[in-house]
Amino acid sequence: MAAMHPSSTLPRYSAWMSCSIAAFYTLMLAAPSGYSYGGALLLIGSLLVLSRGNHDATSLSIQDKTLCALLLAFFATTLIAVLWHQDSFKHLDQAVRYLLAIPILIALRRTTVRIEWLWGGLVLGLLGAAGIAWWQVHLIGFDRADGFLTSAIPFGGISLSMAVWCLLGAILTGSQRRLGWTALLLIGALAGVYAFIASATRGAMVALPILAILLLIATVRRSHWRVILAVSIALAISITLLLTSTSAPQVAERRYNEALTEWHNYVEKGDATNNVGSRLEAWKAALISIPEKPLLGWSHADYDAQTQHLVDTGRIAPFVTTLSNTHNNFIEVWLHQGALGLLAFLALMVTSFWYFCQRLRAPDLTVRILACCGASLPAAFSMFGLTQVILGRNNGVMFFAVSLAVLWAAMRQAEERA
Repeated sequence: MAAMHPSSTLPRYSAWMSCSIAAFYTLMLAAPSGYSYGGALLLIGSLLVLSRGNHDATSLSIQDKTLCALLLAFFATTLIAVLWHQDSFKHLDQAVRYLLAIPILIALRRTTVRIEWLWGGLVLGLLGAAGIAWWQVHLIGFDRADGFLTSAIPFGGISLSMAVWCLLGAILTGSQRRLGWTALLLIGALAGVYAFIASATRGAMVALPILAILLLIATVRRSHWRVILAVSIALAISITLLLTSTSAPQVAERRYNEALTEWHNYVEKGDATNNVGSRLEAWKAALISIPEKPLLGWSHADYDAQTQHLVDTGRIAPFVTTLSNTHNNFIEVWLHQGALGLLAFLALMVTSFWYFCQRLRAPDLTVRILACCGASLPAAFSMFGLTQVILGRNNGVMFFAVSLAVLWAAMRQAEERA
């Protein structure tokens, strides 16, 4: 395991970094571009830590350095692809966020992450998200809540992730008999579930099985069964009351039936103008094109021309030319950054997932809970990315990159204390 080091080499910056973490999650879903403010505060604090702190490289473990290297590698492959294709530098916008997560991760490893600020930020953020979802659905009349994000899909996916973390936090605080925190975290989890349901996001539902498996691996112990049972019963009753008092079940059923109808229309009639059909046709166009330029992929301008050529030759439906992307994160990276970019992307997702999973059975419950939160991040975003380029938007990539740094640092410090 990694070398030990004092987790609070710069204690005077710990309050700044912890408050910034709380601000990041509080504003993530509850304010327009809310992720920018907390992220900026974290970056400023990180630069101060790095400019005045101990720069001894041995204070970072091999795994710390590997995660930093993988974040850098994904940025580097994106930069290489942009330069090679002579694409606009606006296509580096999301990749830069991975680069900026590196100083945040290092700085958080050299200060102390106060976990209560993390829990508090999650609860406040989800209460804000639930309030906005209720306002949009019941007062404005939106069919699906999307908060202040680009669409309902990232709003629902991020709400679900934060809700799972609140549930895990409730299990931890419940085992510590901190009943006030347990109640608050359960309320936060319920608010997140409501926001997720109000978003009517079908693509995020595919993440539920793997999230449930991770939660069970990390928490099921004979010594904790009473806490887990109590938390589960309270949450199940609350969700049942929530579902019976809203139109969510009807909306979910309608969305499910729509998906089946759209699939049937695409398979039987070739209709690519609906949500399901357009995604399948976009994937088809990309998978036809990728083998022609497998190493570094297509420039955006060349792929637009390629798509039009495929339409003109009757190989794909014309509707694909109206789509902004392929609606699949893995295909999107492979298409525009080639096998080199896809390899870097997969390495980051798989390695971060594996590093967190190594602690899912740790002796200390705090370590296990934070490891489960961390493992759920790449797992969930991999699932979300199957039907949406969720990491192709600033909100999605900011949430992923910053959360990776925060959860990793918090878990490693809990591990060192244990």
